Amino acid sequence: MRQILVIWLLLCAGLLLAQTTLQVNGLNEAQLVYRDVPDSLRMYFKDSFSFNLAYRGFGFGMKFISELPKYRSSQSDLLDELEAKDLKVGFDELYVSYEKGPWMVKSGTLYETFGSGMVFRSYEDKEFDQDHRIKGFQFKYDDLFRLKAIYGGISSPNDANALDLSYGVDIEYPGSFYKVAAGAVGFRNKTAFGYDQSDVFFARLGINYSSFSFWSEAAMRELYHRGSPALKPVSGKAFIAGADYSLGPVLVGAAFKNYDQFQYRQQDVFLANYHGETLADSQASALDEQGVQGWIGWDISDNWNVEANYAEAWSSDDLRKMNDLFGALEYSGDALSAGFEWSHIEKTGSEPGAMGQLNHYWQKEVTPALNLGFDVCSKPLSLKTEFKLVEKENINTGYDTVSHYEPRIQADIALGKVSLSAATGSKWEGFDSLIDSRYWANMEAKIGLFDHSELLVFAGSEAGGKVCRNGMCRFVAPFSGLRVELSTRF
Repeated sequence: MRQILVIWLLLCAGLLLAQTTLQVNGLNEAQLVYRDVPDSLRMYFKDSFSFNLAYRGFGFGMKFISELPKYRSSQSDLLDELEAKDLKVGFDELYVSYEKGPWMVKSGTLYETFGSGMVFRSYEDKEFDQDHRIKGFQFKYDDLFRLKAIYGGISSPNDANALDLSYGVDIEYPGSFYKVAAGAVGFRNKTAFGYDQSDVFFARLGINYSSFSFWSEAAMRELYHRGSPALKPVSGKAFIAGADYSLGPVLVGAAFKNYDQFQYRQQDVFLANYHGETLADSQASALDEQGVQGWIGWDISDNWNVEANYAEAWSSDDLRKMNDLFGALEYSGDALSAGFEWSHIEKTGSEPGAMGQLNHYWQKEVTPALNLGFDVCSKPLSLKTEFKLVEKENINTGYDTVSHYEPRIQADIALGKVSLSAATGSKWEGFDSLIDSRYWANMEAKIGLFDHSELLVFAGSEAGGKVCRNGMCRFVAPFSGLRVELSTRF
């Protein structure tokens, strides 16, 4: 890594010797955290420093990260004894690029998406603490048509000393009111038996004509188990589409998805529902699911608007089903803004259990919320309250239904360059357990320092819970303690 960095620095220095105008921008993010947990190091520090240089089409950038120690974003890790392997210090991001007219070449850490991301995406998911960025080469052309080509690798989750390879090309032709595209992507992934080879072929269509828009994407996948002849090849397919039409103040739309054995690492699938929910919490998306979604938005007047969004999804054998509903009514005036929201998510299905039997599950989340905004002493204040009801069918107690409530209230106010936020929440097994229930409370202050820096201080506790994004649901552990963050831009 050190030799590569020196070579890149020398290359960039040579390119910039004759500079007359050099553009430099960067960001430094420092964070000091104290966790109220039984850990060998309750207080720790991490810092991220990144910058970008640009001159006459040449670009260079890097990000240096120090995490002492390295904790996952879930804050669920506990360290009995701090060891060297728990410290992370090094370059997290490096790239060099050149752009001239419609051409661009780049080498290093890549961020790229083909289409919607269903067939390929190289990205970093900070919310789930997952890094899906490949390191390699990229080529782009954007003139009469658009061309993207990538080749790179990423550390294999099955072998720290091996790389998973990704390579592909995406060609798009933009017409007067339409876009058509096609391409192919290949993946070579390390497994316990050797390497698997996946070949994906795809096509896209987009139409934007007057008040009507339409898009669709289709793909086929062939997975070959090269490492084990005993494993048969797997064929997969995917198709997504959506359309909307504007009728003056009314917007209506619909979407459709169909995935069959189309799940892999370098992708970000379209889930076709408002909350980004998976078909089942225990199953990654794109393995086996179909679904439809419809929505409508209506600007009733200059002050009032209403929105409704509903989606259903199911597996091909109908063993898993889910529905997702969201509705909102909002008012916006000169002195007052208000809104009422209703969310309803329900999942049901069966999963294989012991002795070949099927275990049935059912769960529902209903969340009404109320938002208010008004001025207090000429300072904008916003209030948000929600009261979530969670119900589940517990297979461990003879399919008994268990439920609890999760009320939460938050207040935000802006005082010039200082923004304050206070929140509290709880988890009630029932209304008769209000006194014995656990409560969380926290406060956050965001302070603008000069024109380029921002200080954020968080103190208190916040509840964990389920977060769904990019085709996967996970449960994030609670946090209790103090966080101090300083961001500086230049």
